[in-house]
Amino acid sequence: MEDAILRQHIADYDRWKKALDLQFATFNQWLQEHFPNSAGARQVVQQARALLAEDQFTLALVGEFSRGKTELINALLSHTYGKRLLPSKPGRTTMCPTEIFSDGGEQASLRLLPIETLATNTSLESFRRIPQKWVTHEFDANDADATREALLKVAASKAVTPEEAARYGFDRRHLDGKGNLVEIPAWRYALICLPHPLLAQGLRIIDTPGLNALGNEPELTLSTLPSAQAVAFLLSADAGVSGTDLNMWETHLVPLRDHRGTAVMALLNKIDALWDDPDEDAELLLRQMRAQVAKLLEMPMDSVVGVSAKKALLARQQRDPVLLQQSRFAEFEKLLVQRLMEHRHKVAEHRSLHQALTLMADTRDLLKRRLNSGRAALSHLQRNSTASSEHLEELAQMQQTARAQHKLCHQELLTLKSSQRMLSRQRSSLLAPVSSQQLQTLIDDTSRALYERWTPLGLAKAIDGFMEGVDHQLTNLEREVEHANRLVDAIFERSSLRNLDSTEQHFNIRSFRLVMRGLHRQAAQLRRSPQLLLARRNRLTERFLATLASEVGRLYSQLISAADGWLDQALEPLKQHVQYQKHLLNRHMIKLTELKQKTQTKRTDLRALEEEILRNDSALASLEELLRQNAAAPQPLAPAPTANNVMPLKAPASN
Repeated sequence: MEDAILRQHIADYDRWKKALDLQFATFNQWLQEHFPNSAGARQVVQQARALLAEDQFTLALVGEFSRGKTELINALLSHTYGKRLLPSKPGRTTMCPTEIFSDGGEQASLRLLPIETLATNTSLESFRRIPQKWVTHEFDANDADATREALLKVAASKAVTPEEAARYGFDRRHLDGKGNLVEIPAWRYALICLPHPLLAQGLRIIDTPGLNALGNEPELTLSTLPSAQAVAFLLSADAGVSGTDLNMWETHLVPLRDHRGTAVMALLNKIDALWDDPDEDAELLLRQMRAQVAKLLEMPMDSVVGVSAKKALLARQQRDPVLLQQSRFAEFEKLLVQRLMEHRHKVAEHRSLHQALTLMADTRDLLKRRLNSGRAALSHLQRNSTASSEHLEELAQMQQTARAQHKLCHQELLTLKSSQRMLSRQRSSLLAPVSSQQLQTLIDDTSRALYERWTPLGLAKAIDGFMEGVDHQLTNLEREVEHANRLVDAIFERSSLRNLDSTEQHFNIRSFRLVMRGLHRQAAQLRRSPQLLLARRNRLTERFLATLASEVGRLYSQLISAADGWLDQALEPLKQHVQYQKHLLNRHMIKLTELKQKTQTKRTDLRALEEEILRNDSALASLEELLRQNAAAPQPLAPAPTANNVMPLKAPASN
């Protein structure tokens, strides 16, 4: 029976993160034991551990209803439960966007946000921090009936008047209705927490219910989908690309792919429908359809695969390897693995991990040099172990040399503290262009412009004006960043540690600018959606603008946080190197003093210096072992290049 490819790689990725986190935790303990005054170094290590702890791999499923998204999730999660977990039947089974994840516990739960919250401009992200606004149901994931009863609530709907539906932002053309009422989802968003191994190892799944829901919740397009590492666009293999599919693709996914760098794959689901006609070659039909879809969507053909989620689930339930192979589910999982490896490579290159690993190596090298110096001194003293005046002079000379080096370290630390204060004073001018006041001024100007001219053309001009204002602010920020980076270069140049590369400590906002430009293009495309083109001044339009402003504000907050972290950490390599050298010299001077006192009173006793060397040797051995573990661990490989192999962009926390 073919095993799940994705399951193997997610488990491997989880082991890699846990092994790396264990190394950092051990190094943190090492610092506490061998370098008590290492608060700055421990902070660097903690930032790396926080990155690993927060990391997740998110798969977003996008497609119209009845494309089989729910069954695809069931097939992905079938290894643990061995059955259909989420309710799946013809028609709409998921009425609202649904997020499936694990919080690491054993309790399964469902949290639902009422649709009435659409009457406000409050974002989904804000509602996540208001638990009392959600309706919560806990259930036993091992009880099939209890699970089904709980998860069926996601598909609940309610009948409202067309006017009320429009007030919430729904497009009636995409709603079912009876008489004078139309059906809308009962819930705005659903959070499903499950104790599943794949989810516990970092997989998070986002299921979107269709074009109407995407158009009605701008936050999904502008924030949620861009944060996903893999986006799967589901189509029906027996129908190809319909008009609503194409509308969804052009409005929501093309900007995501072209302007935010997100890797999107197309899945032709329900290929089992092609098996029914014995006179047709199903393989040839699928190959032709994949080629047509790839051409229409302007995608490489290897990013378009055919699957049968229904047959894959059945095959795994019945342990049927032939049916599983026919379902082609492994091809879909291979695409996901490629996205996972891209994400793993990106995490491995993150600045926080690089700083922590560099700190370990630098500490090792410094300790090794101190140990070699100590061994040379011990060897010399052992060869001349008589308590002669000449011997005492040698000890005094060693003390003098150590004191001089210690004094230089002390002076350099004072200089670095002064340099740190100088760098910290750059904060006000550095962050002035992206202050909350500057952003609020842009928001107020945009709102005022829209109030005066609320038309599709006015909306377009307001969005362009707002994002051009943001781009202007980032241009001003870049000038301040360049000035601050030159200051860092000058500080490194004045330092005695000329071998440290100051360019590695430069602050860079390039990735933020790329995200902002992508956001602008997404917003420009989204405002052309029918819901907004046909809208007057209603809740949907207001929510769209509020979401856009909120997303810019969130990215500004990330940028400010990254700048603050950089201001604190830019000089850390210099400080830690000098502090640790001073710490080792201080211990060395103490041992030399003890040795000199003993030499003056009796036969030379070298045990004090030997103890220091043994201590340093033991510390070095444990640190070397940590670095060997990192070198021996499987390193993430750069993903094989494909025509659509673009790394997902997400505003970094510390770059």
